[in-house]
Amino acid sequence: SPAQEKSYEIDGRGFLVNPFDWDEAFAFLKAYEMKMPKLTEKHWRIIHFLRKGFEKNNVVPTVFETCEVNGIELGELEKLCPDGYHRGAVKVAGLRVR
Repeated sequence: SPAQEKSYEIDGRGFLVNPFDWDEAFAFLKAYEMKMPKLTEKHWRIIHFLRKGFEKNNVVPTVFETCEVNGIELGELEKLCPDGYHRGAVKVAGLRVR
């Protein structure tokens, strides 16, 4: 039987309600919805960094930590995520800043 399509509960702004429901399919779906360019190796590095940081500390890393640890300039991050850090990278990673 075909795999059942997973549904994700999102809030009114399109953020995933339960960060533990996240998977790579959600990231592809969000990126597509947001007309982000194809998810590159750099996108995935940022996404996985955000996920690991959240899972370890229960806090979403800041934009500055994300740039510094991943060796990415702020301008480059803005090109990767035209909707911005929170509405782009954090959302695709299935997280939200409270």
